[in-house]
Amino acid sequence: MPNPIESALRTGGSLSVAVIRPVARGMSDAAIAGVDAVLDSRLAAEVVDRVAASPLVGRALGAALEGPLLDVLARDLVRYRVAERLLSDGLVEQTTTRVLESEELWLLVEEIARSPAVTDAIARQSVGFADVVAGGVRARSRSADTWLEQRARRVLRRRPAPADEAVPPPDVVPPPDGVPPPDAAPP
Repeated sequence: MPNPIESALRTGGSLSVAVIRPVARGMSDAAIAGVDAVLDSRLAAEVVDRVAASPLVGRALGAALEGPLLDVLARDLVRYRVAERLLSDGLVEQTTTRVLESEELWLLVEEIARSPAVTDAIARQSVGFADVVAGGVRARSRSADTWLEQRARRVLRRRPAPADEAVPPPDVVPPPDGVPPPDAAPP
């Protein structure tokens, strides 16, 4: 391998260029190695943690989101067909499968299902539904009783029951307390 000084002199270059370039490259490599060492240090990790926990990050994100960043991001997502690529690569399906198979998802679902708000809502729905079903059964059994009584009176050749004893048809029977009629507007 030729000496860098001799090759610089032969090609008409200056001696300073032949000497400075390798030194500059060495210094650049040393600087990068120094930066790598600092980034790998515990101190750098602590600094990053403190900065991330500070209000500075919130302000920086707020400023970035207020500015044109979101518009540029949205345009680039469309321009580079990111969604299409994600779907065609099967990444969404893979992610969905992983999430559904993960134990953490089912722990989360279980925790949500046990929450007081959910159990209260289910209890209210169950009571409301049970009241509706009970009201329907009650109305139908009254109608069935009336029908059977009418048939029995005919078979036994008795007079029909007085009108005040007659049971109103099911559509006239009011719903149980707290249950809105079926044609009522939702709250």
